[in-house]
Amino acid sequence: MGRLLSLFMGGNFYIAISVGTLVCYLFLLSCFVSISREERVVHYLRIILVALSCWTGGSVLMRLQISPGMQFWFHFSILGLLIIPVGMYGFLFCVLEIQGKQKLLNICMLASIVTLLLNAYTECLLPVPEIQQLPGGNISYIYHARPGIWLWIVAEWILLIYVTVLAHRKIGTQYEYRRKLGPLLLGMLLVFAGNIACITPLGKNLPLDALGGAGMAICILHVIFTQYFFSISSRFITGAAYFGATVVAFIPVVWFGRIADGLFDKGSPDEQMVIIFIVAEGIWCILISALARSWAEHILIRKRKYIVDSLLEFQDSVTSIMNKDKLYLMIRETVNAAVKDCCVHILEERDGVFAEYTENGMVPLAKEVEARLEQFLDSGRVYKDPAFAVFKYDAKIYGFLYVELCRKNRLIYDEIDCIRQIGNSVSSVLKSINAYERLYQVSIHDGLTGLYNRNFCRENLGKLDITARPVGMIYMDMDNFKLYNELYGESIGDQVLCWCAKQLQEAADDSMKVFRMGANEFLIITAEDNKDKLISFAKQIQKIMLETTEDKPKVIQLITFSIGIAWDKSMAEDADELAQQAKRASFYAKGNGKNCIEVYEKDLKEKDQESEGSEKGYSQVSPTIFALMAAIDAKDSFTFEHSENVSRYAEKLAAKLGLPKEDIQTVKVAGLLHDIGKIGIQDSILKKQGKLTDEEYSIIKTHVEKSVEMIRVLPHMDYVIPAVLSHHERYDGKGYPNGIRGNEIPILGRILTVCDSFDAMVSRRAYKEAMSIEYATGELERGKGTQFDPDVAQAFIELIRENPSFIAQ
Repeated sequence: MGRLLSLFMGGNFYIAISVGTLVCYLFLLSCFVSISREERVVHYLRIILVALSCWTGGSVLMRLQISPGMQFWFHFSILGLLIIPVGMYGFLFCVLEIQGKQKLLNICMLASIVTLLLNAYTECLLPVPEIQQLPGGNISYIYHARPGIWLWIVAEWILLIYVTVLAHRKIGTQYEYRRKLGPLLLGMLLVFAGNIACITPLGKNLPLDALGGAGMAICILHVIFTQYFFSISSRFITGAAYFGATVVAFIPVVWFGRIADGLFDKGSPDEQMVIIFIVAEGIWCILISALARSWAEHILIRKRKYIVDSLLEFQDSVTSIMNKDKLYLMIRETVNAAVKDCCVHILEERDGVFAEYTENGMVPLAKEVEARLEQFLDSGRVYKDPAFAVFKYDAKIYGFLYVELCRKNRLIYDEIDCIRQIGNSVSSVLKSINAYERLYQVSIHDGLTGLYNRNFCRENLGKLDITARPVGMIYMDMDNFKLYNELYGESIGDQVLCWCAKQLQEAADDSMKVFRMGANEFLIITAEDNKDKLISFAKQIQKIMLETTEDKPKVIQLITFSIGIAWDKSMAEDADELAQQAKRASFYAKGNGKNCIEVYEKDLKEKDQESEGSEKGYSQVSPTIFALMAAIDAKDSFTFEHSENVSRYAEKLAAKLGLPKEDIQTVKVAGLLHDIGKIGIQDSILKKQGKLTDEEYSIIKTHVEKSVEMIRVLPHMDYVIPAVLSHHERYDGKGYPNGIRGNEIPILGRILTVCDSFDAMVSRRAYKEAMSIEYATGELERGKGTQFDPDVAQAFIELIRENPSFIAQ
């Protein structure tokens, strides 16, 4: 220690440079003292740092002439110098993922050891330097190279050129690797150049080898600070902890050295005292090492806590997300928690144009910003910039995350790793979300017209709160649509529907949703409850339908709609009822001459008009109804009587439930026609006295579809189809033909179910006797919530108790 201080005090900057370089290497080595076996890049970097420390440390100890002597430390330094290229080549191969070169590295390592031993015994390359005393008391070292050294230099240069060619081929156009690896190659060239210069006349009295080592240290620091090979913050914290612990651990050695010098002056030191000191120093080193490790881990855990916790929570939650808005919001929250003082930008590509996600939704980019972004993407820099994470799957970019720092210092490795992992997780999740959205869009759109379908309408009506926001309903029933199919064929009919759907979609603004509700029926839900504006829009639709466009199907008849409007939410309990009111208004419009607009209102005059419309509509269809009833009577008198009874019960029950007059009229007609499909059932099955087989029962069940098919061909009768189609559905979903449940079953269908079941129990059949009214009402009570709507069944039971005389006996 005293000799080192005297060299510094004597102005020997040669040794100062070497010691400074050695301290730098030892500090960097302490940063990477603990690594996992999988971190091969860090493994080779540690080999480089160990070799550099051996070379520089051996040189310093040789100049200090520390025991076991100058010759030992000289060869120790040469060992480090020979290993530097091996570690550097392994590092390059690992970073560039050049495979199959481990054998070359092993040969180079073996050749380095053989060269060292050969030089140590024969001094055929470079003997121990000669000491020369300079004026002023400083010491200089003169190297006398042997001819063999030039063979070694040529061999190293050939190997270096070979490795450089391999790296150049592997790198290709990936210029970011050139920026990362270039400084390391430069540092190695500085080390070689400095050592070669020392054996030339130019470097006899200049510390060129030490300067080359300092240059290598600077290059390594540059790579670590400016490129992103490692988690720099955690490595430096670890290095500071272990390096500081090493310094503290050696304080007792310095102290004991001073005591030992005094003891040597007085004679031989006590052997027992030396042993005690060695044991105590060992315990001290263990304690300091444990404290250093604990301190480093504590700081690292505290430093990475927010990043790790945020990333883990994100990765645990993101796989279950099926909504982009929720995903993007979670990305923003996670990055803001992991990266301090940043602004998060999430950009998504839609139809070839990029838009940025904000708290208010997607916002298109300005044209100049989009142009710069396209140029940035084309350059490939988005893959190299650590502030970017690309959302990519199936070889296509769908968007990316950009983290803009609002602070002066750069992103640390843990933050970069968090951004990259978020990008990787989001890419796979986006693929699932997009696939889900495609399936969802198919499920909510009509396959023919592309409009929203009936099921999605039901979903919207269930979520719509008419008390909290303005809502208007416009129901459109195409007039005489059956004629298009009959006169021109179904393909032309489909073209007419598609053209009408297109016109409706184009006429609707952003506040409107257009649904296809039936074969030729459409519903528009709009955020507008002003009656005059709704009527004006309905008139606009009428005008559009009469216009001629290039893509309009060539049909002779005019394309017109009977349009119903409902807007007064004081008359409806919910959105579903408001939609039903619009539908009934369209029915009145059709009954009043078609191509009309009717508004569902509470005004007394409107009520009278509704009543007249109902009677007028019924008078139009009554001859057809009674003709069908006559056919049923000729086929099976039991079915005729049953239909009359169900019609009468249903009319009374609908009135009991407080339904509008038009619904009472509809359920009355539906009760008469609900079993007309039995006309197509064989008499042997229809009038069988014994129990039906499974096959026969399956045939009986087809009467529902047959009834609907017969009603469809009748003029002005479509309005009873929902009730007829659903009169064998069960409240628990176990009915037929569609297996729908609860409120999915139309209210008129639920009424027919109760009335049909009750009359089937109390009426006599060829295969059974009539049951008592008490037994039948008991069955209705037991069937609440399973077969029957509880409210409808209870209303019918009360109706019997209030007026039992209306039951047919």
